[in-house]
Amino acid sequence: MRKRHPNARFSKRRLKQLINELIAYAKELCPEAEVLEVKIPGYEELDAMVEIVVPNEKYEQVHDAVLHREYEIFMTEGYDIGVHVLSRSDYDWIMAKMKSLGAL
Repeated sequence: MRKRHPNARFSKRRLKQLINELIAYAKELCPEAEVLEVKIPGYEELDAMVEIVVPNEKYEQVHDAVLHREYEIFMTEGYDIGVHVLSRSDYDWIMAKMKSLGAL
């Protein structure tokens, strides 16, 4: 788990700006990117969680770039935003599995 800077001050408004920036960046890299969920606060210690689905052929590019930006945000501003990028085929497989288990 990453450690926050002890003197960091947090603003929900700034957090939302950074989330919107991450989403815009993903859509800039891949206009077909689909935001599934934005959760504030995120899971456990996360300030927020963002889930994005992209076409299979764009997965690696978007995943690497968005996660790099998410890390930069944490290091410079202290906000711990979890970003989960899924390929379309992985997302479809998960949804089919959940349906078969009766979870949807």
